[in-house]
Amino acid sequence: MEETFELTELQPEDLETIKVDSLADLDSLIAEKFNLFVRPYSTDIRAALELVAWDLENSDAPHFELFRVEEHSLPGLPFVASFIPNGVWGYGETAPLAICQAALFRHKQIKFELLVNSYGSERA
Repeated sequence: MEETFELTELQPEDLETIKVDSLADLDSLIAEKFNLFVRPYSTDIRAALELVAWDLENSDAPHFELFRVEEHSLPGLPFVASFIPNGVWGYGETAPLAICQAALFRHKQIKFELLVNSYGSERA
């Protein structure tokens, strides 16, 4: 089983930031870090839910939440996902992106910066 960590133990220097140029690069990163086949995790909810299955199979205390809260979220990021009870860590334009962000943060201590939005244009 995967060793768990306490939220209070996670320091900013423990977090790795990875810049990805495309959703395909994000999908490859997910596949590499979770030892999964490359699939469209960032755009297909069914593929993204494989990360939930991974959590159920590899965590001592599995947990998952996903919700849409446009009025209480970050602008343009209405989806929120969490693999941590009482903690919300993944925001996204879409549910799959929120799941990817939350899974990488919780299980691999990785924060990714997507250099293009889901429609392919560069971020400012």
